Amino acid sequence: MLKEKLKKFKTIFLILLSIFVTFSINMSLDYKVSINDSFNGNSVFLVIFFIMVYWLLKKFIEIKNKRLLICSGILAIIFASFEVIGNSINTYLSLEGILADSNAILKSIIYWLGYAILLFAIIGNVFFVLEKKKFLNKEYKFFTSNKRTFFLVWFIIFIAWIPYFLNYYPGITTADSAGQIYQSLGLVNITNHHPILHTLLIGIPMNLGKLLGDYNIGVAIYSLCQMIVTSGIFSFAIYYMAKRKVDIRVRILTLVFYAFYPVNGIYSITMWKDIPFAVAMLIFTIMLTEIATNREFFLKSKLKNVLLIISMILVILLRNNGIYVIIGTIPFMIIFALKDYKKILVISCIVLATYVIWKGPIFSIFNIEEGSTREALSIPLQQFARMEKNENLTEEEKNEIYKFLPVENLAERYQPTISDNVKNNFNDKEFENNKLEFIELWMKLCIKYPRTAIESFLCNSYGYWYPEFDNWVVARTAYVRQLEYEPDVKLSLSPIVNLNFVKQYDSLIDRRDLPLNSMLYSIGFAFWVVIIMMTYAIYKKEYKLLLIYIPTIILWLTCLASPVSGEFRYIYSMFVCLPILIGVHYRQNSK
Repeated sequence: MLKEKLKKFKTIFLILLSIFVTFSINMSLDYKVSINDSFNGNSVFLVIFFIMVYWLLKKFIEIKNKRLLICSGILAIIFASFEVIGNSINTYLSLEGILADSNAILKSIIYWLGYAILLFAIIGNVFFVLEKKKFLNKEYKFFTSNKRTFFLVWFIIFIAWIPYFLNYYPGITTADSAGQIYQSLGLVNITNHHPILHTLLIGIPMNLGKLLGDYNIGVAIYSLCQMIVTSGIFSFAIYYMAKRKVDIRVRILTLVFYAFYPVNGIYSITMWKDIPFAVAMLIFTIMLTEIATNREFFLKSKLKNVLLIISMILVILLRNNGIYVIIGTIPFMIIFALKDYKKILVISCIVLATYVIWKGPIFSIFNIEEGSTREALSIPLQQFARMEKNENLTEEEKNEIYKFLPVENLAERYQPTISDNVKNNFNDKEFENNKLEFIELWMKLCIKYPRTAIESFLCNSYGYWYPEFDNWVVARTAYVRQLEYEPDVKLSLSPIVNLNFVKQYDSLIDRRDLPLNSMLYSIGFAFWVVIIMMTYAIYKKEYKLLLIYIPTIILWLTCLASPVSGEFRYIYSMFVCLPILIGVHYRQNSK
């Protein structure tokens, strides 16, 4: 009798909890709308959503594993907070949606609770399913860890990208590409604003195009070379997964992702440093996976040690923030390979010595100028501009800011999610001579105007952790700035074949209004997946696997301080590395 009553009570409790979650997530977060008016229940979708929530909660409540509940509960709290804060920033570009008044605070608490409960159930069930996963032992001769499969997969990925090359011939170039093209041709002074190594790589096909009398040919050669190399490395990643006996279903999905994810197709013909950098990050992540799962054999292999060194050097030389990724990862490499720390130290010294030589003697010999410091100061510069716009600064405070940002209409130039209009007016020379003064000013104003400082940081970074953030992902242009003394550098898209199905397919990238499709291009959602898999490794006590996530997490942290909130290409390597980060949990010798 008591069991039946408890069962009925549990059912009633789950129904009420499901109703709360359904309506709390669906309510309007407009702080001007009252609590009563914010609930909109006139939708068939809510009935479907309620049934789904009830089913999730019913399955979740049966889980008795305390460690699983703790891990999923911590993630639910973090992600629910991301949702509430991100929603306010996305809607108002401030925390007004949360802190406007008591009505806003109460609604935010209800919304947070609804999301926390839902995410608690979802993540808990995901962990439960992952723990009960069954491996498919069946293998296919044409899809295994042999050379034939490697070349076949390479061919499939490359062929899948050919339609993009035909439709966007000779390849995609933007303003950043134009700057590097002119530098590579020796038409303007070469600087380290964009990585020198990538600029030099661009110079080879572009100078060849010049010799042939058409710079478009140079772009086409670059596109084809990038397609070949990138598809080859993607194939190597799948080959490696097969070597480590990752479930064949995961490998097939990885092949589908690498070959048919439209961003990969367009990026394969886009002249940006972010694409070769992503490839370098993928190789580096694979090498770290070897250290984490196969340390003794890995460190005995000269070939693998060389690959590790090359991948680390490329990560450093193909993006200016790559040095932070490597320096930040080295201590963890030593910790996770403590028994062989001397070998890791030798490898690290070789890499860092290469970097010092590159930035020192080589830069001096070729008179290469360093890029502006402003690129690393987007956060404080944006905060100064927001304070100028939203706060009643004293004349002294304004003058102190203008010393580093000498522009009259600073407040008007401020754009919450991109710092270009502000940082382009930065006085580099003044900063170099008065760095300590700059830091003191920044700290003083942040302490005096904490909310404005926090809101500025959130606006400039929420694209990297809020799944619903919407920003452009790919370019479809052939752009070049014309110089009077070199009018022949003309680039244009001249499709070899007009393939409407390619345009229709890659237009899905821009359809952020499609619920499931939108998450495929969401930086925030991909970041959530990375954090979930990291936490799963902690839950399973596979602490050694945490090493493979370190480079991606450090790169993500550097992006928080980048000039643009939610710039897809900056974090493209996270998407490229996802198959390895997920697949490592699906290998047959995994716990």
